[in-house]
Amino acid sequence: MIDWLNQNKEVFFSGLGATLIAFFLSKFFSEKKSDNLAPQNKQEITINNTNNIQNATSEGGKAPHASNTLANRKSLTKILFIDDDTKFKVVKILSNSGWINTSIIKDAKTLDEPIIIDAHILFVDVQGVGVAMGFDSEGLGLALALKEKYPTKKIVIYSAESKGDRFHEALRKADSFLPKNADPYEFQKLVEELSIG
Repeated sequence: MIDWLNQNKEVFFSGLGATLIAFFLSKFFSEKKSDNLAPQNKQEITINNTNNIQNATSEGGKAPHASNTLANRKSLTKILFIDDDTKFKVVKILSNSGWINTSIIKDAKTLDEPIIIDAHILFVDVQGVGVAMGFDSEGLGLALALKEKYPTKKIVIYSAESKGDRFHEALRKADSFLPKNADPYEFQKLVEELSIG
C-alpha cells in the first residue's frame, strides 16, 4: 500500500487529489455531525426566528408574521391612516374586520412620531396632510418623505381628487394608490396583500 501511495503521490497532492480528499472528508464528518446535532439545530432555528419576529415588531419594520395566516396578520399588522378627515369610514371598517391595530391621525408633525415608526402600512391622503411639516405638495410630499425614510414600510396614497400631479415622484415610489371613494373592500383587499410581506 505504501509503495502504491509513493507512486501516486503526485495525484494525491495535486489540486484535484486534494479537492477529492477534502470533499470525502467533509461529507464523512458533516453526516456524523448532522446526525448528532439535527434536533438541536432545529430548535435553535425556531428560537432565532421568534427573536427576529420580536425584533421586527419592536423596530416597526416590515409587518411581522409568526405564521402567515390572515388571523395572525390581522392581529400583528399596524395600519396608520394620515387623513385630515379623522372620521374616514374605512378606518372603522378595517378595525371591525379584525385589523385591530388600525388608527388615524389628522397630520404628521414629524416623521419620527412613535405612531409612524410603529406602523407597517401607512395610508396617506393627498389633500390636507403634510401641511404641518410644510410640504408644498401636501400628502404627496409626506408620502415620498415617509417612503425615503422608511423604505420597508408599505405606503399607500389615496385621494378624493381625480386631478393633480400624476407625475409626482411619490406616485412612482409608493407601494400602491387608491381613489378615496373606492369601496372599503378594495382597501381591505390591499391591506391583506401588503400585510403578507
